[in-house]
Amino acid sequence: MSLGLFVEGESDLAAIPILVRKLGYQSGVRARKMPRGDMLRFDKVRPNIINLIHRRSDIDLVIVCIDADDSAPNRLLTQEAKPVERRLNRDSAIHVPVRFAVIAHALEGWLACDEDALRSVLGGSRARVNIRGNPENHPAPAELMKQLFRDNGRVFKKTQHNPLIAERASPERIAVRSPTFRRFAEIIGHPVSR
Repeated sequence: MSLGLFVEGESDLAAIPILVRKLGYQSGVRARKMPRGDMLRFDKVRPNIINLIHRRSDIDLVIVCIDADDSAPNRLLTQEAKPVERRLNRDSAIHVPVRFAVIAHALEGWLACDEDALRSVLGGSRARVNIRGNPENHPAPAELMKQLFRDNGRVFKKTQHNPLIAERASPERIAVRSPTFRRFAEIIGHPVSR
C-alpha cells in the first residue's frame, strides 16, 4: 500500500516525502504538485485525486497538504478544507480516505522547528541559529529562513535547502513546537509525541 500526497510547490514535493519516511512510513509515497487554489475547490481537486488513485492502484490514503499562508491554520482547516474533505470522502468514485493537512504557515515553519537540523545545514556548531518564538507561528517562515541563511553568509534556496533540512530533521524535535506537524503525523498513522 502507498500514500497519495498532494502538495503546493517544488520544495514541498522534494521535502515532505522525506518527512513522511522519517515518521516511519515504510510504504511508497506518490506525491503530486497542485496549485493551492485548486486544493480547496472540489471540482479541481476531485479529478486529480481520481486520476492518481486510478493510475496507482496501491494507494490506500490520500493527503492534501495545504499551506495556511496568511490564514489561521485551524480556521482554514475547519471552514475551508474540511467541507471539501467531507465531499471527497462521500464521493463513490474515490474509494480511499482523503484527509487535509494544514501546514502553519508554510513548510519552512515546520523545518525551522528543528534548530539542530538547520544548524547542520548552515555549517555545524559555529552556525548562528537564533529563532525567537515558535517558527510555526511566524507569518512568513520562508522569510525567516532567508534571514537565518543571510546571518550565516548563505543564500536560502527553497528547492535546494528544504530537502536537506528535512533529511537532517528529527520528527520528534519538530513535533515539540509544531501542532500542525503532530496532526500531519497522526493523519498518516505515525503519531509522534512531543
